Amino acid sequence: PFGLKRSLNYSPSDRVFRRWLGRAIRPLHPAMDWKKRRTLPSALVRRVAIVGGTHGNETNGVHLAKHFMRNPALVKRSSFETEVFLSNEAAIAQNTRYVDEDLNRCYLLSELADDSKATENKERKRAREVDAKLGPKGVPEPRCDLVIDLHNTTAATDVALMMAPDDDFAHELAHHLMSLDKGVRIVNWNTQVDWSLCPSVGRSGMTFEVGPCPWGCIVPELF
Repeated sequence: PFGLKRSLNYSPSDRVFRRWLGRAIRPLHPAMDWKKRRTLPSALVRRVAIVGGTHGNETNGVHLAKHFMRNPALVKRSSFETEVFLSNEAAIAQNTRYVDEDLNRCYLLSELADDSKATENKERKRAREVDAKLGPKGVPEPRCDLVIDLHNTTAATDVALMMAPDDDFAHELAHHLMSLDKGVRIVNWNTQVDWSLCPSVGRSGMTFEVGPCPWGCIVPELF
């Protein structure tokens, strides 16, 4: 089918190849209408999630999340609910980026919906749990209207706010932060069908990347 028999030297007796071909041409998941799902700049924000420790050795983000968890009044607002949690506690305990697989590459919709992926390793299992807490990603109305994922990097980024190019709400929020701090800049994710990143699970979201900061260290000025 689709002209693949001839070009791939297909052999009808090759059962392994036939199984591979079936998987290759099968749609992974119905296309998500991201724009329709987004939080609108004029919409009511009900729930915000602040996530630390997606990468366990990005210590500034880990300790900022812990600070907010110990002092919830700092992020409490009368108009919306704020949740703060650590996403990869196993990697945090080992002071490493990840244990088995990069957690921030585990949030593709097709893979979250694949039950066989859920038991592959610690990060795949945790991605399912985070998805249920923030989303789920595959529904039109996920729990969280905004997801802020705290990271730090060895690169001299200052404050880089990374987000989907069509996320108007995240861009409006980022532009406001730029007006308050000249070190803030906006970085758009690549334009593609889906993103494997934690903030993509919510309606809107951004990666809050701060640097330069060595792995496993807290830089007080950036904290």
